[in-house]
Amino acid sequence: MGCRGALGCCLLAALSCCLPPGCRGNITVAVMLPDNHLKYPWALPRVFPAILMAHEDLHSKHKLLLGRSINILNYSTEDPAAGSCAESRAQVVAVDAKLYIRPDAFFGPGCVYPLASVGRFASHWKLPLITAGGPAYGFDKRDEYRTIVRSGPSTTKLGDFANVLHAHFNWTSRAVVIFHDLRQDDRPHYFLSEGIFLNLKEENITVEAQPYEDDYKYHKDLINFMKERGRSKSVDLK
Repeated sequence: MGCRGALGCCLLAALSCCLPPGCRGNITVAVMLPDNHLKYPWALPRVFPAILMAHEDLHSKHKLLLGRSINILNYSTEDPAAGSCAESRAQVVAVDAKLYIRPDAFFGPGCVYPLASVGRFASHWKLPLITAGGPAYGFDKRDEYRTIVRSGPSTTKLGDFANVLHAHFNWTSRAVVIFHDLRQDDRPHYFLSEGIFLNLKEENITVEAQPYEDDYKYHKDLINFMKERGRSKSVDLK
């Protein structure tokens, strides 16, 4: 079994063991992920087979279910027309799941905006939500996202690295973060830069953000921007 299956096995075992010892009922898990495996590493075609393999491995080899059974249901959080994650669809799926199947845990969503909404619901319902996505800085707010468990990377850690880099080279005055932002779908470069931007601000470094788009005129403005500020600031280009 590969690393994905091993991770899924550990997560399912943890779900089983955290229930009261006298419980012998089903554990229901709602898997909420997008379908587009070419765009998202946490898409259903990639992740769901690993979860099923982990379930089979738990049941047949490790005997960790303690007499319980796990019922795994999968739901798409993708807008079929746009081919991308949809926050509104994720909200509806989560509420319907809570009303009609009463899950014991959520796996996903992975995209930032759907995860933010469903994560707040899960915290209110006191249900664990496990995701390989959600790298954004905002998910570090444990008072708001109390039940989210992230197994993937975090932009907060990237921001910590930027702080160490500035300390190593004694860059103590100013920095500029330049990033590509199309303001659609999951905005990965925006959230990647956010972790760096906010971590540097906490170190009392003056930070300026400069987003850019694909239009040619923005590229010219970007080059001029870097020429004007490049000698006085550290530049981080995304």
